[in-house]
Amino acid sequence: MKRLIAASLVGIFLLTACGSSDSSGINKDHAAFCALAKDLETASAGPHGEDPAAITDPKVMKDVWTKVTALSQKMADGAPSEVKADVKSMVGGIIAMNDIFSANGYDLTGMAKDAKIREELAKISSNPSTISASQRFQKFMIKNCGITAN
Repeated sequence: MKRLIAASLVGIFLLTACGSSDSSGINKDHAAFCALAKDLETASAGPHGEDPAAITDPKVMKDVWTKVTALSQKMADGAPSEVKADVKSMVGGIIAMNDIFSANGYDLTGMAKDAKIREELAKISSNPSTISASQRFQKFMIKNCGITAN
């Protein structure tokens, strides 16, 4: 179960792996994109940050992942050209994870019992090209959105 939860959280944190910022240090050309990233960070913190047990509630999982997936897609659509391919790669992983969650009723407890599902999620969360894209994205965010890496 712990691995499944970790894999699900990796999808969220691929796009929000950097820390908070204030308005200083934001590249004006990327202010809207930085705001989208902040919205995604806020949405993904939601009940998981306040109540880690909430991740085992299928309704909460569905609500969170539906919102996170939609915000992730919006972020990919609005990504600056120099980071667009990386954001699309990361969002692809989030969408793939959400597809698995949706097909299984967002029931992490049930999915944790299925080795095939755990393997599919682990494959998505450990994809080397997505991890590289995430690293480049983090560098972009540090440089253009005035954030610090966690």
